[in-house]
Amino acid sequence: MVQKSRTSQYGLASGALKVGAVSFLNTKPHIYPLLNGELQTEEIDLSFEVPSRLAVLLSDNELDIGLIPIVEYFRANDRGEGYRILPNISIASRGSVLSIQLFSRVPIQDIQQIALDTSSRSSVALLKILLAEKYQLSPTFVPCDPSIDPATAETEAVLLIGDAALKNLGATEYSIDLGTEWQELTGLPFVYACWVARGEVELGDAPNLLLEAKNQGITQIPEIARIEAPKLDLPENLCKDYLQHHIHYDLAESEVAGLERFYKLAVKNKLVESEQTLCFET
Repeated sequence: MVQKSRTSQYGLASGALKVGAVSFLNTKPHIYPLLNGELQTEEIDLSFEVPSRLAVLLSDNELDIGLIPIVEYFRANDRGEGYRILPNISIASRGSVLSIQLFSRVPIQDIQQIALDTSSRSSVALLKILLAEKYQLSPTFVPCDPSIDPATAETEAVLLIGDAALKNLGATEYSIDLGTEWQELTGLPFVYACWVARGEVELGDAPNLLLEAKNQGITQIPEIARIEAPKLDLPENLCKDYLQHHIHYDLAESEVAGLERFYKLAVKNKLVESEQTLCFET
């Protein structure tokens, strides 16, 4: 299933590459050295959007590289867009993720309707897979704004992701952590997003720059937590623990195996088309 593309042996044709990232806390270790000027480059023009919007911008050729939900990678390649995954970088979990939660006022088996924060389409796809494969549930779904209060929502349950999920931990009597549920179902990590490049883009040194940014940023997690916690109105210790112990930033063999299992279950549940491949930039 895994294919590798040819290594680029050229620099940028002209100008900076348009790179889109997510503004969530879990993205900061990937980009912090670029934001604070520690890693200076004229090859990357960085902007921010929610994950689902990044996928649209990448498809519309308004971005060259995007940190997109992994389900959008499969959907784009089904359209023949020839995306490439940049190696060794991801937003993943190997168990509890904390920031992707299904909050419920009733036992999970009794849920009839779920409000979905659609900021991340991978999280929505993951939830549907878990409900079908682990709980044999097929509730109805409605969209919601991430500012929704799970304790007072009209639906029995609410899916929240990112910073909104962290702010609402413990808000309802029942909840499930989607990272934990996935690991219990499969025994594998779950990859939520990767840096993905459009097929025709000449990447130059951008993959190495983004890998260097990740490697430096991981060492700066205590500083990131100290700076970001007051902005998010979250405890600094929670932010630090989240970034150090719940989010993983690599794309090793186990993460690739998790990607492949997710793809197979997504096909089974008719969330993506079959006969897709993983193509990595090397």
